[in-house]
Amino acid sequence: MASFTYDVFLSFRGDDTRYGFTGHLRKALDDKGVRTFMDDDGLQKGDEITPSLLKAIEHSKIAIVVLSKNYASSSFCLQELSKILDSINGKDRSILPVFYKVDPSDVRKLKRSYGEAMDKHDEDEASSSTHNKWKMSLHQVANLSGFHYKKGDGYEHEFIAKIVEQVLRKIKPEALPVDDYLVGLEPQKQHLLSLLNVGCDNGVRMVGIHGIGGIGKTTLALAVYNSIAHQFEGSCFLENVRENSEKHGLPYLQMIFLSKVAGEKIELTGVLQGISIIQQRLRQKKLLLIIDDVNEPEQLQAIAGRHEWFAPTTRIIITARDKRLLTNHGVESTYEVKELNYDDSFKLLLKGKTFKSDKIIQGYWCVLERVINYASGIPLALEVISSQLFNKTIEQCNFALDSYDRRVPNKKIQMILQMSFDTLNEEEKSVFLDIACCFKGCKLAKVEKILHAHYGESKKEHINVLLEKSLIKISESGKITLHDIIEDMGKEIVRQESPKKPGKRTRLWLPRDIFHVLEGNSGTSSTEIIYLDCSNKVKWDGEAFKKMKNLKTLIIRRATFSKSPNYLPNTLRVLEWCEYPSSYLPCGFYPKKLVICNFGSCFTSNPFEWDNFLKKKFQNMRVLNFDHCELLTKIPDLSSLPNLDEFSFQNCGNLIAIDKSIGFLYKLKILRIMHCNEIQSVPPLNWASLVELNLSHCDSLESFPCAVDGFVGELQILRVISCSKIRTIPPLMLAYLEELDFSNCTSLESFPLVVDGLLVNLKTLRAMNCIKLRSIPTLKLASLEEIDLSRCSCLESFPPVVDGLVDKLKTMSVRSCVKLRSIPPLKLDSLEKLDLSYCSSLESFPLVVDGFLGKLKTLLVQSCDSLRSIPPLKLNSLEELDLSHCYNLESFPIVVDGLLDKLKTMSVRSCVKLRSIPPLKLDSLEKLDLSHCSSLESFPLVVDGFLGKLKTLLVQSCDSLRNIPPLKLNSLEELDLSHCYNLESFPIVVDGLLDKLEILSIDYCIMLRSIPPLRLTSLVKFNLSYCLSLECFPEILGEMRNIPKLYLDSTPIKKLPFPFQNFTLPPTSYPCNCGIVNLPNRVAAMSMLAKFTIKAEKKVSPVQSSQVQHICLTKCKLSDEYLSIGLMLFANVKELHLTECQVTVLPKSIEKCHFLWRLVLDDCEELEEIKGIPPGLKELSALNCKSLTSSCKSKLLRIACLWKHSVLSATSKDSRVVRPPMVGRIVNFFLVS
Repeated sequence: MASFTYDVFLSFRGDDTRYGFTGHLRKALDDKGVRTFMDDDGLQKGDEITPSLLKAIEHSKIAIVVLSKNYASSSFCLQELSKILDSINGKDRSILPVFYKVDPSDVRKLKRSYGEAMDKHDEDEASSSTHNKWKMSLHQVANLSGFHYKKGDGYEHEFIAKIVEQVLRKIKPEALPVDDYLVGLEPQKQHLLSLLNVGCDNGVRMVGIHGIGGIGKTTLALAVYNSIAHQFEGSCFLENVRENSEKHGLPYLQMIFLSKVAGEKIELTGVLQGISIIQQRLRQKKLLLIIDDVNEPEQLQAIAGRHEWFAPTTRIIITARDKRLLTNHGVESTYEVKELNYDDSFKLLLKGKTFKSDKIIQGYWCVLERVINYASGIPLALEVISSQLFNKTIEQCNFALDSYDRRVPNKKIQMILQMSFDTLNEEEKSVFLDIACCFKGCKLAKVEKILHAHYGESKKEHINVLLEKSLIKISESGKITLHDIIEDMGKEIVRQESPKKPGKRTRLWLPRDIFHVLEGNSGTSSTEIIYLDCSNKVKWDGEAFKKMKNLKTLIIRRATFSKSPNYLPNTLRVLEWCEYPSSYLPCGFYPKKLVICNFGSCFTSNPFEWDNFLKKKFQNMRVLNFDHCELLTKIPDLSSLPNLDEFSFQNCGNLIAIDKSIGFLYKLKILRIMHCNEIQSVPPLNWASLVELNLSHCDSLESFPCAVDGFVGELQILRVISCSKIRTIPPLMLAYLEELDFSNCTSLESFPLVVDGLLVNLKTLRAMNCIKLRSIPTLKLASLEEIDLSRCSCLESFPPVVDGLVDKLKTMSVRSCVKLRSIPPLKLDSLEKLDLSYCSSLESFPLVVDGFLGKLKTLLVQSCDSLRSIPPLKLNSLEELDLSHCYNLESFPIVVDGLLDKLKTMSVRSCVKLRSIPPLKLDSLEKLDLSHCSSLESFPLVVDGFLGKLKTLLVQSCDSLRNIPPLKLNSLEELDLSHCYNLESFPIVVDGLLDKLEILSIDYCIMLRSIPPLRLTSLVKFNLSYCLSLECFPEILGEMRNIPKLYLDSTPIKKLPFPFQNFTLPPTSYPCNCGIVNLPNRVAAMSMLAKFTIKAEKKVSPVQSSQVQHICLTKCKLSDEYLSIGLMLFANVKELHLTECQVTVLPKSIEKCHFLWRLVLDDCEELEEIKGIPPGLKELSALNCKSLTSSCKSKLLRIACLWKHSVLSATSKDSRVVRPPMVGRIVNFFLVS
């Protein structure tokens, strides 16, 4: 990829637009960081173009030519334009013409001011060849895709914004997200760019960025990346290397790197394999690689070990805290990120949440001064300290700052951040240290439970304090995160409790420290939390926990142990031990204060055999978890756990019984019994306290659990998914229920009777694939947001809703409810998605109160066979509309104001009775499918003819369509007008501009006589086959990037224009008139092919293959015996082309080809009889079969008349079209009379 000095070169007539339009365009480009050249510096001397200006043109990626009224009157502008067209012609460069208050046709045809200007130039004595070149340049630039602004088009700034948007798409890849407030970075970014020296190709350059944590290393690297990534063939920002290598290993990082820059997903077994592949794949690519937050030399050795691995043009940026790590790796240049100066610190504070206004009350100046001094130019410290002052008065701010000890500026970040830590009270400090050491990346809800158990009280308020002080954050997925510098600060505080003896620290989290303590029996009563998540093996004697008299939380996730513990502390409140190494717990282990007990993934034995452990009284136990315990067969007596509020046993494949005591856990809130395939029944439950009940995927469960006292209290979530044997659910009172899911309960015959029909808090109702469910009783659903009744194939009526009020509903699906006939009137003000597809019995569209569906984004009504009309609707927000295969739909829904300006996808495919579509505004439409609308007589009238974003337009087999109005189709990539038998004219395209079109299919448009001039720059496939009335090939405007695949079978075009004149097929291919594929003739390879072609063979040997789906035999001699046997060998063939073949009889054995839908027998002049017709045949073409008997023709005509929805096109000297009654599927016959 070339390196450019400028992104954009502006060519313009100074007197017309310098201080107006072009000046504003320059400013808009500059504001977006686009490197723009505009001749404001006197480079123009006289009438001749200067060397400096020539150089600027040659070193620009894009040229924007502003064609204003007097542009052509300047010989200088015309010289400049010619030079632009000569220079900027590569695939990575482009020219964007802007027709500013001039008509493109005036420029192209030299009319009005452009004609007058060129006439004046012709009067001069200058060379006529020069003037001719100028005229050609104007014609050429006018044929390019660009922008047209005319008076009354709206605001100029909006027009300029569209140009800038197009430029940004051309010059830059998608930028990576970076901090909202970039202050003080620009000078540092420029210095780093000078170190990278991107324009130099004399070798790989590695540049290191180093500095203390929180100083902005990653932010600076991101800013550099976003500014230069577009100059490289591939780029990768490999973030959080330290954390990801610790969690996932170095091969994981290598796989990410290779996936980003090589586009391949490669499974690596080790680091050495990754190094080998990096060396092999990346030596020839110009790459930009950012390796962020490196802390070990092995990480660099695995990803960028040597310069020789990469092309000389590659640039690598490495961020690390340790400069020595960079220099030891041979990094040529390093840069230490500078602290923010006073002014930049001040700007950053004003942009933050604490001091948002630029107008600071006088008293706050002193506060700002103090914050800036304390922070010492560290951006992270500024954020943390200032966050403590949010919404505080001046006095409160000063009081908060008074608690900080005065620090000398430029002290280590550790000291600055600890100032924020020191302002916390003791309980807040403890919670922060717990999170920093053990719970980063964990779900907030889980951490809250663990801390509640550990401390004996809720710590939600303490967590909120930490959030307010920016010490921790909550991600969008609900996980606790914190900056790694703050994390290190917390861990360092704990490490300093006993720098050399981990056993004396309050918290242990590093595997090496935990192994040291457990294997060396060096634990003490100081340790309160152990969190071990490591796959290594602990080799110990089982005695280490004896000295840990105050251990409250023990969490072991993955580690294995050489033996089981002989002792566990009775002080434990949280015990989570996955894959516990024994069948029994230690004797004497009775943790009376145990709150959370989790022995998930225990495979050693039945956990309830552990010395009758659960028979002891555990007054404090709140959470019990035995998920994935494969050997668990029975849940025993749980009466010793009176305060249990969460109980889960999921994926217990051998569980067959549950003790009835589970029904007397009066404080149980959450019960999850999932994927327990052998359980047949659940004892009666005490529903009064339950908030969540999940019985999903219990395949053998035959009955729903009853309520102990018949009372259902505060249940909010009820899931009974895929319980395929449950037939009924008893009456329930569900006033607080928010989610109800019975999906895939295939034996469920009736909806549970809800007392009073009251489900006023229900937000989600799912009953998908309840194939025996016939009806749902009347319900009150005022809060409902989602209802999904898809595939309830026996459901005959939609549930009556009290008052029809579901005005909070966002998603509604009754897809494939094949017996559903109607839906009652509903108020659907908030609905965003409505799916009625495959409701084949639905006779009327649901009546919507006021017809208002103003928030609806997706409307799917596919294959509603009985639907005849849709009432008027307001669809302002609609993005997808699918009415395909509604065979009886006679009219398109009337849209209020015709406004569908957000619609992106619209399909009315195979709506065979639809005759017209009303005028619509479709500014955002990207795909329009009108295919097989055989009664459609007119193309939908589009407001202003504007379909500027349309990428796909499918109008196949619209038999009644005669013409299409003028359209603007700037973005069109695929256009299919095939089989439009009555289409007489090709749609007029505004400016003839189809420069993004890749596929153009007009085959079988037998009435089409001409195609207007088109610009087809990107065309890949052009099919004009069987356009029997088309005699002239369309004029091609401008250049074509590729010579497309051209199909002209049976089209009477005699002359091809440039660039097709010299086009010849490759010598290894055989030309074929079928338009499928051309492959070398090698019979031995046929059995491996899905398609093959044979031409000019005197004898063809049969070869059996179940894979062949497309056969084309041209000019071959085929005996009756060969065809009879051969056709039976190709059972799965879908298309059979026998053109110009010597064959007399098509045997009856062709009926064995059940999948054959197209049969082409054109020019088989010796063919006399067609004895069999395949059962799935849809199209038969037998053009110019001169020997076909009259009886055979009559037979085929009778078959055509019997088949419903058939079309017979009979072609002879006097072509005529016979149309039998259209009532069923379409079958096309092309015969010779």
